[in-house]
Formats: sequence, C-alpha cells, structure tokens
Amino acid sequence: MADDYMTLQLLAVGLAQIQLGQQEGAWRLPDVPAGLPKAWTAGMRRLAWRLLEQRQHRLPSHQDVFRWCHLPLGEWPLDLLVAEGDEDLLLIEGGQLSAFADQSASLILSKDPEAELVENCCFELLLATADRNATTEEEAQRNYVHLRSYFIEHTVVADTAMTELLRLYRAKDPQGRPWVKELFLRAYRFQPGGGTVLLNVCSDCRNLLAEGDSLCGTAGCTGKRVQDTWEALEGVYVQHRATRRFFHDPGLAELRIINQLRAELGDRLHPWWGMDAVDAAVDFTGSGEMGRGEWWAADVKDHASGALLGKNFRWDPRATAKRRFLVLPAHRFGQHRYVDDLVSEMEGRVAGVEVVSEAAFVGQVLARFRGCR
Repeated sequence: MADDYMTLQLLAVGLAQIQLGQQEGAWRLPDVPAGLPKAWTAGMRRLAWRLLEQRQHRLPSHQDVFRWCHLPLGEWPLDLLVAEGDEDLLLIEGGQLSAFADQSASLILSKDPEAELVENCCFELLLATADRNATTEEEAQRNYVHLRSYFIEHTVVADTAMTELLRLYRAKDPQGRPWVKELFLRAYRFQPGGGTVLLNVCSDCRNLLAEGDSLCGTAGCTGKRVQDTWEALEGVYVQHRATRRFFHDPGLAELRIINQLRAELGDRLHPWWGMDAVDAAVDFTGSGEMGRGEWWAADVKDHASGALLGKNFRWDPRATAKRRFLVLPAHRFGQHRYVDDLVSEMEGRVAGVEVVSEAAFVGQVLARFRGCR
C-alpha cells in the first residue's frame, strides 16, 4: 500500500480509459460506479487504505478523487508518499491528461500487452515498416532512423507527402496495404482543406497551436506562435495527441543531440541504435560492433517526474557499451530536486548508468572523439 506512485499510475490509467470511452472527450465520470475502469477502482481502493492508515475515516467518493486530480499532488487531503520535486504535479491539467498522467499511464499499460493507450506511439508499426522494406539489418536500421526522425520533424504534413513515403516504402502487409500508410494513418489524423493551408504552430517544436494559444506548452520549449503554410490537394495530416506526447515531444531532445554530434562524428554515430535500444551510440574506435572497442551509449529521457522515471528506468541489456548514460534535457536537469529524486530511485535498481545533462553528454562525447583522433 505504501507505493503511492502505483496508486497514481492506476488512477492515471483509469482517467485515460474514461477519456477514450467518451466520444467528445469531455471530462466527466460515468454516472454509475460499475461503469468505471478497473484501474480507477483499484486506485480508489488503495487511496481508501492510505486514508484509513492515516486515521482519516471519511472515505472519498469518486467525484471527490476526480476533483483531487485537478490539484497539485501536494494539495491532496492526505499525505502522499511522493518525492518533494513531484508535489506540484497534477493528473489533469488544462482540461486534459497532464504529461505526468500520460507518462504514468503508459508505464503501467506497457506491462499489459492487451492494454494500449491510443495505439501508443505506433512503435510496432514503425518496426514493421522499417523491417519489411529492408533486406538487411543495416537497411532496416536506416529505415527506422529515417521514419523516427520524420515524426519528430513533421508535426503537420500535406497529403502530397504520402506519395513520397509510398514511393520510398513499397512493402505491403498480408492484406495488400502498404505498411507505411498504416503507420502514417495511425500517427496522424486528416484535416480536410485543399490549396494553401494556413495553420498556427510553435516556431521551435512545430507543434500545432489551438486558437488563443500563444505558447505550445511543450516542456522546455520557448518557441512563439507563428503562422505557416502547406500546399495540399485535399488537406493536411496533423499528429495525433498521443503521437505528439509519446513520440514527437520526447524525441526533440534526442534529435537535438543527434544533430549536434552527427556533423563531427559522421558514421561513428549510430542514432537509435538497435532499433531504439538506445537513442545514441558512439563507436569511437570504429569496430562496427557494440562490445568491441570503445563504445558509449545514451538513453535520452524527458519525463515529468524524476522519481517515477527512476522507479521504471531500465537499461537495455543489448547495449553493452563501455560507458552508459541517462541523458536529461536542460529543463529537467535544472528542475528542483529532479536529479536527486531520479538518482535516489535508481539506486539498487540500475547500476553503471551515469545521469548527465544534454549539454554535458554532447561535450564529453566530442572531447573524447577529438582525443581519439
């Protein structure tokens, strides 16, 4: 019962399932408790035990807890055992699941192959598209890197771009449908409107902005509202919210690191090595094989909660690099107590992984590479 992060994860899963079950996406609880997701009721039971443990004998209703979800965790009317750096986090923020709730839900759902959150990140389709359009592992890896980069760089795509993707990736599934088209249609939603399409986007991360929004809300982003144009035949494709949250936004830091290193390292840099076993791997001695010679590898993470990241972080055992890094973007590395909470939770769970900032990782890699030369 003492693991309050598990309670919060269960509540987040329940909120995600409630939202998915509502056609309009309006935030309300089902009228009948029997209609609530099992994850939500499991979270409610855990909260009830925690309240009794703290000698509070008035148990909350579903509506009570739903209202709590709009409050910072530190303001909930019970003592939650969460890291100090997480006390300002909410489960519902600005009328939608917060980044913390999204990440909490995805972590617990990923342990159940039958439970998926909006076809989470289209990862399986991405792997299939890269693999089915290749004859060697190297070609599959190149395909993966191109498609992974594509979804980070293109939040909005004109319908004419589909033709180019179909030309590059021709392989079809058993039903005769191009794998890349299935991937694209899961990751984006169609917005009709031919000719010149004008949309408001963020100048930095390129996320689409709603009317009245001056900032995109992406963690760490300092971009401004700008208007951009697309030339389309019938309309444009806009990234689904799930693709943005779990694919595009975390990928911004990954792509920044890759782009900073690529110019100098060339083919010694391996983006998303091992089909995303790690986000960046560097072969300093040119051995061509992880485990031979000197390799460094990095997993880049951008999570709202350092403590929750530490509880769930695992290093992929395929990446047998000499030095292994967990890299944080600047807005997380400088966040109050974030690194302390992260390292504290990793202790005893993960060994031999160095926690560093984005800038520190890039600087150390470049210094070592120049030293090797």
